[in-house]
Amino acid sequence: MEIRTLYARERLGLAAMLDAWPLAEGWSAGDRLRALIEYEPSWSDENVFVAIEQDRIVSTVTILPRPIRILGHTIPAGGLAGLYTDPAFRRRGIASALLERACDAMRGRGLELALVFPAAPPATTAFFEKRGFSVWAGQRTILRRDPKGPAAREGGAADELTLEPVGAGDERVLQSVKSIHAAYAASRSGIVARDDGLWKESLAMPSGAREEFWIARRGGLAVAYARASIVDDVFTITEFGRFEDGADALAKLVASLLEPREEDPLIPAGARGVASDSLRAFLVAPTFDDIGLTVALEHRAIRSHPMEDASACFRCVNLIGLASRLDVDLLPDEDGRAFLRRILPPDAMVFWPSDRF
Repeated sequence: MEIRTLYARERLGLAAMLDAWPLAEGWSAGDRLRALIEYEPSWSDENVFVAIEQDRIVSTVTILPRPIRILGHTIPAGGLAGLYTDPAFRRRGIASALLERACDAMRGRGLELALVFPAAPPATTAFFEKRGFSVWAGQRTILRRDPKGPAAREGGAADELTLEPVGAGDERVLQSVKSIHAAYAASRSGIVARDDGLWKESLAMPSGAREEFWIARRGGLAVAYARASIVDDVFTITEFGRFEDGADALAKLVASLLEPREEDPLIPAGARGVASDSLRAFLVAPTFDDIGLTVALEHRAIRSHPMEDASACFRCVNLIGLASRLDVDLLPDEDGRAFLRRILPPDAMVFWPSDRF
């Protein structure tokens, strides 16, 4: 077996192999690869590792460089995407060998953390834990309207709040969104620090096939935004953000997502048996630590119900470099897993679904 990087002439064949891996809403992993080639700013054949046996690709994994905010610092990290082995070649350690080669390559390229979002078997959390990764088990939040709760009371500054949809071509609005994103992410660990290239990729490749993207304004000034989509068949907030004075604006925006639409943009054309009021009966939000938003949602009779979310795995690929960048001293005999556990409690991490790969 040979492990090497992808040749440009092999792209179509690799995509065809990945078409056997079905994703949501009729997409395949092959479709995802084709989209990455077109939109991913860091795309390179050198970032795709393949295992070759019998003159054919039998396994693959892709590195997606991502700058991630950790404890107020921007950490050069590498996302691992598309780990897949042809079923006829599984249970032979090929995926494990590919994973190690990819982690070695990340270290050599100056990346300090490896990040992966486990998927269906065999690429499960247990698989990655056995290979040096640590699972970050945070909490997602189910948001529902409380039918017995008081109606939201508008007044004063709240009367000035307006909501408007955001289109991919609304450059002026997107600049406002980018500013909110940067401010909101600055004090939170786990969020990707997007440049214009990563913003373009995020907008071109949303978490679901259809997306709602809204901005809230107060007195004409943008103060909050939210994106939502169907992720794994569940209505999900894929990211949100607000300025310091935007808690009520964001709460109004989130509450509006729970209102049924006469022609719901998230329901595929021709879909039968799916009603907007059923689709929007509840909303899942990723882990967040925004007390102001939680209180503002309660004032709008939106109740929060936490649930476990073991959706991310980290591994140090350059422990000394990471500790130095964070200006944190290593303890005697401390390995990467223990270091991450010490400095990154799970409830302090935020992973937007829109950042996943």
